[in-house]
Amino acid sequence: MANRYTFNTTLEGFINVGEPSGKYNNMCFAFKIPSDVLEQVEADYEGLMDWAKSKVPNPNRVSINARKWDEDGLVKYSFGGDTSRPDLVFVDTDGQILDTATRKSIRKGTKVRLICDQKPYTKPSVGTTIKVLGVQVIELVAGAVSDSGEMSAEDIVEMFAKEPVAGFVAASPSPKAAPGANAEAYEDF
Repeated sequence: MANRYTFNTTLEGFINVGEPSGKYNNMCFAFKIPSDVLEQVEADYEGLMDWAKSKVPNPNRVSINARKWDEDGLVKYSFGGDTSRPDLVFVDTDGQILDTATRKSIRKGTKVRLICDQKPYTKPSVGTTIKVLGVQVIELVAGAVSDSGEMSAEDIVEMFAKEPVAGFVAASPSPKAAPGANAEAYEDF
């Protein structure tokens, strides 16, 4: 018994989807369930919990785990490595599987389409879990750059050149102190 959801969202928080590492030897990312989908997830949660409670001998004496998302729909998801969850399939918008190097470059702000299941469980306590089945990268944010499709750097420069704007020039920076900041710290420029 599972309920499936497919939705677009943006990756948030700490992201490591290239290879297992860290204290828990896993891969991880966070995402927000969009509000319209979250309403359905919450409604499904109630039905799944009723089903799970019907499968335990004494539902009044079983612990109930917290939801896997917070009130804003934020889910922190870990997989691979030492977890019991298998590695995920990451694909681009053409359906091509992403290589490890591309996966390692994925950063906060990357726009994705996710396929997720919400499943109930009854041991050792009662609850539901969110299981991500696949990730389609719609717009890759890699370090300080992002890729939203076929546009080249020249195409972007040309688009901005149509409507010139006065402001920051990398060759001659003139930073201004943020409100409340110490302006003297910027005098070396």
